[in-house]
Amino acid sequence: MMSWNVRGLGDPEKCDLVRDAVTSAMPLICCLQETKLPDITTLKARCFLPTNLANSFKLISAAGSRGGILTAWNDNSFSLKSFITRQHSLTTILQSTATDVQIMITNVYAPSDHRDSHLFLEGLLELSTHVSDAWLVVGDFNLVRSASDKNNGLVSRSLCNAFNDAINSLGISELPLLDRLFTWSNKRAEPTLARLDRAFINTEHSRAFPNTTLTSQSRSTSDHTPLLVTMTTSIPRNNLFRFENAWLRNPAFLPSVLPAWNEAPACADAAGLLVGCLKSTRAAAKVWARRTRAPPAIIPNCKFLILLFDSLEENRPLSLDEQHVRIISQERLSQEVRARAAYW
Repeated sequence: MMSWNVRGLGDPEKCDLVRDAVTSAMPLICCLQETKLPDITTLKARCFLPTNLANSFKLISAAGSRGGILTAWNDNSFSLKSFITRQHSLTTILQSTATDVQIMITNVYAPSDHRDSHLFLEGLLELSTHVSDAWLVVGDFNLVRSASDKNNGLVSRSLCNAFNDAINSLGISELPLLDRLFTWSNKRAEPTLARLDRAFINTEHSRAFPNTTLTSQSRSTSDHTPLLVTMTTSIPRNNLFRFENAWLRNPAFLPSVLPAWNEAPACADAAGLLVGCLKSTRAAAKVWARRTRAPPAIIPNCKFLILLFDSLEENRPLSLDEQHVRIISQERLSQEVRARAAYW
């Protein structure tokens, strides 16, 4: 999912740069802030979005040349379940078209006039009462959390405290930006840099997408840096040892592993001796499994060879070597199918 304050989409040349950046990032969901557009048609959306995102979107219109929020999604991957609009945020609840995964995304464009910052934070707190699933809050918050969020350290302590208090009350945590410190520049010779663009998630989101990360993209236009949120449900495999029943079907397993039981270091304590034997046997089983693990394509390859020789046999007699290879393929296929069945 991509999030970016584009600082206006009225210029056709700028739209080309925005579309190129979004296309390069290949997001399934795109959240844009400060579009400065009173309305967006599908034809206009295709000027700054790739085709797979330009057909399905929701927006908050700009007030004159100020503001404007748009959230677009790939309609092959997501369908819109519902949405909520507020003065400074657009919330979409998206349902995966392939699974039962549902995610709530709040696209934020906070006011640059800090006299309205407290009103913006109160709106976020009110919005949280509608949250029941995985929640991702992204966008341009126009606020910093500490002096380290600006390169000159000049911040309003009261605004920092108000922002942090709201985050704590919402029960959300910030995704760390992995590849840079700041996301905004005033583009002067001696620039002021600040971290204004952020992403937050709630506990339900952490459970649903445990491998969520936040990185940045190159800034081709605008004074804000595009952010890319990558969300996956895969959980890293642990290193626990598991004995597989399929190993016992291989006649070479026990002769290769049992000697390790007898070669365990001596120990006067019976419990210690048992632990030593188990560890030694476990290590031997791991080594054996790595050395004898069948290639992933062994079953389809065996089936292919059998089919090939059967087809050849319909047109001519097979040579002794060809018959031998087919017999080997049939035996290996039978062995691997039995082994795979043992895992089930």
